[in-house]
Amino acid sequence: MLEFLLRRLATSLVTLLLASLVVFVVLEVLPGDPAQVMLGTEARPDTLAALRAKFGFDRPAPERYLSWIAGLLVFDLGLSHAYGTPVSKLIGDRLVVTLPLGAMALTWATCVALPLGVFAASRRGRPADWLVMGFGQLGISIPNFWFGILLSLTFAVSLRWFPAGGFPGWSPDPLKAVHALVLPALSLSLAEIAILARVTRSSVLDTLREDYIRTARAKGVPERAVLMRHALRNALIPIVTVGGLLAGFLVAGAIIVETVFYLPGLGKLVFDSINNRDLIVIKNIVLLLTGCVLTVNFLIDVVYALLDPRPKVSA
Repeated sequence: MLEFLLRRLATSLVTLLLASLVVFVVLEVLPGDPAQVMLGTEARPDTLAALRAKFGFDRPAPERYLSWIAGLLVFDLGLSHAYGTPVSKLIGDRLVVTLPLGAMALTWATCVALPLGVFAASRRGRPADWLVMGFGQLGISIPNFWFGILLSLTFAVSLRWFPAGGFPGWSPDPLKAVHALVLPALSLSLAEIAILARVTRSSVLDTLREDYIRTARAKGVPERAVLMRHALRNALIPIVTVGGLLAGFLVAGAIIVETVFYLPGLGKLVFDSINNRDLIVIKNIVLLLTGCVLTVNFLIDVVYALLDPRPKVSA
């Protein structure tokens, strides 16, 4: 098992290195001069040259890439060109909003999708099954930002149960902060609920065809125990796979939702950094999101090895 996990870890590190190269190259070929964006079109040539030298824009691209990677190895993400603040502080201040938002959305998606999927599988071909499958199709089709606007209009503007946007911070009143994240988390979790419910239904249906399920029923095991203790438990591998992938992309998906609800998270920081062409911030955030996805994939491999020892033998 240790060899299996080490191979997976090495693959993740190589992938992260390749991703950093792709991110750097893509941002390098984008049109526009960051110094010109910061100083404006009326800036003098000598002022532009001084700013380019200050932030290293005048150095060759390979040298800037290696300098960036060397900084990452010692957890030095550099200084923001627009804010003049360490990038690590900017990202850390925004993660205290984005990570709880993603955790709330994932918790909500898991608590709703798993019972829905098992419920639909237990009533295959009946109206209840069609209703769940229809909800799944609808949830996948609706953009989360549009759903967020509907939630805001209904529960914030009309009913006034929740704030329409903004974030009060964690220190004054944590409950008020959680209250402000409810609507964004619901908006972010819609597609995840739909996908996870459909996957759960399919996986449980496949498990219900197994011989040990028929044996359990023949022994008089209650149907609820058959579904939850035998079927769902043995159907977890594909569910964990999809759930892990969704968890990895929740942070990235939160960018649009944060913009809709005007939350000071990574989404707002990415939006402002693109407008200011603050490349160092964009590079680090994109690489952070890539690292989140790879970390979740590695954790999925660990869960695989715990749920079923067979994958680690053949991997």
